[in-house]
Amino acid sequence: MAFKRPFKPNTKDADCNFYKIFWIYIIGGILGCLAETIWCYFAFGGYSNRSSNLFFPMSNVWGAGCALFSILLHNNQNSKPFHLFIKGYIFGGAFEFLCGFVCQIVLGVTFWDYSGIPLSIGNYVNLVFCAFWGLVAIAWAKWIYPFLSGLLEKVPQKKRRFATRCTVCLVVFTSVISCLALIRMSERHKNIPPRNFLERHLDQYYPDQLLGSTFPKMKYLDTGEYIKDLP
Repeated sequence: MAFKRPFKPNTKDADCNFYKIFWIYIIGGILGCLAETIWCYFAFGGYSNRSSNLFFPMSNVWGAGCALFSILLHNNQNSKPFHLFIKGYIFGGAFEFLCGFVCQIVLGVTFWDYSGIPLSIGNYVNLVFCAFWGLVAIAWAKWIYPFLSGLLEKVPQKKRRFATRCTVCLVVFTSVISCLALIRMSERHKNIPPRNFLERHLDQYYPDQLLGSTFPKMKYLDTGEYIKDLP
């Protein structure tokens, strides 16, 4: 009599692996961009593009934040809400500061500024707004990540591999171009002339007017001017 082997879950699917993290980054980036765009429309009375990518609507900050929370909280579904809140409060605030600080150091620009708001630490962290990260951490660990994880596991292996490889190439390529265009914009602000074909290409096809309209909340730290308002 033949005995069937007991079912063993696929540990690659059960774990928080690259496939899941990448697609959560994509989903979080797109939905975060959409949510922030809608919020800005009602808060400020007009359309404001919140994408971090020059080619399609996706926020790298939202995407990376969702990926970070997935890595930190994927096995915390049974943790107490208070502990999750503290984790989200600390790591979310640190992540927000890091993003703002990198933009300041590398590009000399800021995409948001909390300095005029009470209970702010520098330009990029507000102690009240950090509570939002804490609440998101609770929802993420208990409901959102388990739902997305189960959804992604239903995709067949062959389809997921092909789709992931193609999308990784697309996201890496467009993100590199977007970063290079912003770095070159910062150099133009410092009156640094183009030094090679790539920089001349960036000056021609990604001028300040295009970048200012794509990132309307971006402004130079040294002058306080919004790039979209510059001639």
